Amino acid sequence: MRVEVEINGKVRDVTVERDRVRPARVRISWDGTTRDVDARIVERDRDGMLLSLVDVGTAASSRRVRCVAAGRNGLTELHLGDVVVEAVINGRRLAADSPGEAAAGASRLTAPMPGKVVRVLVAPGDQVEARQPLVVVEAMKMENELTAPKAGVVTEVPVTEGMSVESGRLLAAIE
Repeated sequence: MRVEVEINGKVRDVTVERDRVRPARVRISWDGTTRDVDARIVERDRDGMLLSLVDVGTAASSRRVRCVAAGRNGLTELHLGDVVVEAVINGRRLAADSPGEAAAGASRLTAPMPGKVVRVLVAPGDQVEARQPLVVVEAMKMENELTAPKAGVVTEVPVTEGMSVESGRLLAAIE
C-alpha cells in the first residue's frame, strides 16, 4: 500500500507492505529508507490507540506511540513520550506515480487493503475538499478513514456500508 504522509509540513510518499507469514510485521519505506517493524496494538480507547513498534533490524530500538485523531482534516497526533508530532495520513493508495499526477484530472480512491466498509460519508454530486474524509474501511481490526486526494466533485461511490472490499477496489471517484 502506498500513502502520502505529511509530518510537520513535509509530505512523504510511504510504502507499507504487510508480511504474510508474520501478520504483525510490516516493511515501511520512505525517502530511500526501509525498515522492518513489528507493530502491535497495546491499547485502544475512544481517543485513539497505543502502538508498540519494534525495529526488527535493531531489536533494541522499540517505541510506544500513542496515535490520537485530532479531528481536523485527517490530522493525527503521534505522542512519542513527551514529544508530539502532528501528521496527516492521506490513507489512500496512490494511483499515479507522483502526488502531482494524482492531483490532475479525475482521482480514484481505492481500498489500501482488504477490509469492510463501515461508513460512507459522501454521495455522488457532493463537493469535497482535499483531505476530507470520504469512506471508513475497517482492516486488521483498525478503522482507516480514507480521504479525498484533492478538492472536487464526487462522481462515483460504488460501495455501501457493510460491504467487503478487496485491496485496490474503487471506493470513490472525484473530478
